[in-house]
Amino acid sequence: MFAWLARLIERHPILHRSSLLVWRWFPPRVAGFLKGILARNWLVGAVAVMIDEDTSPPEVLLVEHTYRPKGAWGLPGGALESISGDPRRPRNDASPDDVLEATLRREVWEELGIDITVFRLLRVDAIPYVVEEPGPYRLDFYYRCAPQDGFAKLREGLSSGQIKPRSPEIGQMRFIPLTHLRNYDLFSADARFLHEDLPRLESALAMRANN
Repeated sequence: MFAWLARLIERHPILHRSSLLVWRWFPPRVAGFLKGILARNWLVGAVAVMIDEDTSPPEVLLVEHTYRPKGAWGLPGGALESISGDPRRPRNDASPDDVLEATLRREVWEELGIDITVFRLLRVDAIPYVVEEPGPYRLDFYYRCAPQDGFAKLREGLSSGQIKPRSPEIGQMRFIPLTHLRNYDLFSADARFLHEDLPRLESALAMRANN
């Protein structure tokens, strides 16, 4: 309903940063209610799963969201923007085939300053309730991705400070060993994916590769 207001705030960095500070203090149910007003009944999200398997143990790229007092750490990504136009009127145009992948590449670039390659869809997760943000239902598309310039280049940029978050929504980004995830306050939807779905998916891929 008021998606235009959210977009307006995001275009002005000072207003964006200030609104995030205020948002952080809202009780979860209030935050969820407001998100329902500002967005839509369903939030469609695209999530980047970037795992560096050349390390032992493998490490995944996580980001810290400044607007979440709980579940601050999670996978990078973002929501699909509403398509312009009046949904009550007929229209003939169609979205591109890679609309979700394009959304993911755009969001990661805008928030982290990283160009990514999207390899494949891992899982679609329909989430009716998110404990940190009760409100709109979530439909999250998890994609296996990698930095276009490679993991080594990304690590070098993070260590030198040349690569750092570009959005006030992100406090920091860090490679975390998959075996250390329980040491972080993970966003519940991403925690479920990393702890339950990812091991199952990786196991299934390994079995198919061996057959």
